[in-house]
Amino acid sequence: MGTPGDDTHESHESHRPVDGRGSRQGSGERVPASVRRIVLLVLAVLFLAVGLHQAARDAPTVDEGVDLSSGVIAVTQHDLRMVPEHPPLAKVPAALGALLGRPVIPITDAYRQGDWFDYSDDFISANEAAGRLRPTLFWARSVVLLQVLACAALLYLLSRRWFGADGALLVAVAWLTTPYVVGLGHFAMIDLPFTLAVLGLSLTLTWWRDAPSTKRAVVLGAVLGASLATRHTALVLVALAVVLVAVTLRDRPRVAVQQVAVVGLVAVAGLWAVYRGLDPSGASGVVAARFEGIIATSASGSLVSRVVTALPLPLEWRAGFAYLDLTSTARPSSLLGQSWDGGRWWYFPVSAAVKLPLTLTVAVVAGWVAAIRRAGTGRSGRGALAATVAAPALVLWLLLVAQPLNLGLRLAMPIVALALVGLGALASVRPPEPARSARSARTPARVGLALLAVVLGVQLVASAVAVPHSLAWTPPPFTPAYQWVSDANLDAGQALYEVRAWSRRHDHPWVALDSTRGLDVGGGSRLLRDVDPAIVRGWVAVGVTPLMQTRRDDLAWLRAYCPVGTLGGGSVLVYRFASAPSAVAGPERPVSPCYGAARSQRRG
Repeated sequence: MGTPGDDTHESHESHRPVDGRGSRQGSGERVPASVRRIVLLVLAVLFLAVGLHQAARDAPTVDEGVDLSSGVIAVTQHDLRMVPEHPPLAKVPAALGALLGRPVIPITDAYRQGDWFDYSDDFISANEAAGRLRPTLFWARSVVLLQVLACAALLYLLSRRWFGADGALLVAVAWLTTPYVVGLGHFAMIDLPFTLAVLGLSLTLTWWRDAPSTKRAVVLGAVLGASLATRHTALVLVALAVVLVAVTLRDRPRVAVQQVAVVGLVAVAGLWAVYRGLDPSGASGVVAARFEGIIATSASGSLVSRVVTALPLPLEWRAGFAYLDLTSTARPSSLLGQSWDGGRWWYFPVSAAVKLPLTLTVAVVAGWVAAIRRAGTGRSGRGALAATVAAPALVLWLLLVAQPLNLGLRLAMPIVALALVGLGALASVRPPEPARSARSARTPARVGLALLAVVLGVQLVASAVAVPHSLAWTPPPFTPAYQWVSDANLDAGQALYEVRAWSRRHDHPWVALDSTRGLDVGGGSRLLRDVDPAIVRGWVAVGVTPLMQTRRDDLAWLRAYCPVGTLGGGSVLVYRFASAPSAVAGPERPVSPCYGAARSQRRG
């Protein structure tokens, strides 16, 4: 093994996968390499086909307008005035893809003032009017789908390092066949790009820990810089990486200081390189003044913001952090049919249990138990696995717990991806103990293979059943989905086109739908906003998110009536009223459906 600062020698462990006890893998794999390649290729093609199909049919989600418009401005105008809400690196690849759709790029007052939300309205409405929105969105989403496939590749490499090729195959297959991954992966938002950055960081941390060196510290710092340029929450990952470097090299203080300095300086330099590479001149004039104002407002009320915005980082990045700090206030949330304002510590684990197939959740837990039991000590033991895989997931979850935004499992996608790594322990090769008979060794192996077959079978069935509404799908027993989940766990406004077409076939229906800025439902629909229920007649279509979160008080009366149908795979509920409904508020959880009935009835 090479010593820190020596780039000419590397740990032999870094070249060959090991199990938790440091045993070499490769010779005892059950699945031939050719079969693994075929399985991964077939699933990748199927994933891409399903994702492209849904990318072409779904309307823009609530966040895509802002992310796409700000990214397009960044790459075409070399201007980062539109990116303070989130860093630009997650948006740039999708924006480059969007250019294949030849989008209209309006230069409006919102652009000149640096108002990224109003500019999103301008961008979306201009492209809708020109007929360019759908192709622009499709190409942007195509790039994100490729990033999801890249996540599968990183999961394979990371899992192979710990659990061998069979374990890596299982993890990659689980990722590509999980409906929520397909559902979220065909939207041009920042959640999956950040997941890709976190997986890259985990793999780089593992690589550095195998054989610490200056060269590897530089690479680690570069990955951290890219992570910071992808999402502000990567700041906690930088802190974690610095701590891990210092702890790993604690017996050599001088080397530890050197490596920490290299990692930190390269991370900061990498962040600056991204920002100035996209916008060489930086913010000036009214835009710079606006950014400084956001920073000053946030720093006056938040110690964390005061400390972070004092760091020698780009103005745009600091303004983005300050803006997120200012807007991280208690917002409406919903889960398990209950609604509240703010955050709950259990929200994301429960969301995972509700949105992911039950067999997958159980298998992931069992995999981590197996990984911990099998792991030994040393550079390839449980401590290393915890430091490079579990620790990043833990700090990101603690950050989610600390903030008040429960916007769906999408915020925890890097944690979900890292959790899947433990699944590989169920398929990893473990040589039988000498005292164990051949018969006793075969029995648990057969049981394990049977369990894996069940898990993979359920994954494939779930993935197929969820099409073409992968985001809205929930596994049994959590059906109908609207009684259990909302927001990005079910309804992110992706059904707008379907609701618009449905509205044209009905007689001026009432509609309440959360969708991206700059688009109206149209189709002859009427907005169900500030409307007395006494005048409501005929058809009504309501998104689950406004029903349970954003307009839950105004629409409380509607939760007492059973929906007669759904749109968007269950993300929008359809009602029909022959007479005026009662204005009396219904229960917190919407009542059971009466699909196919002639009219909606009050049941709560």
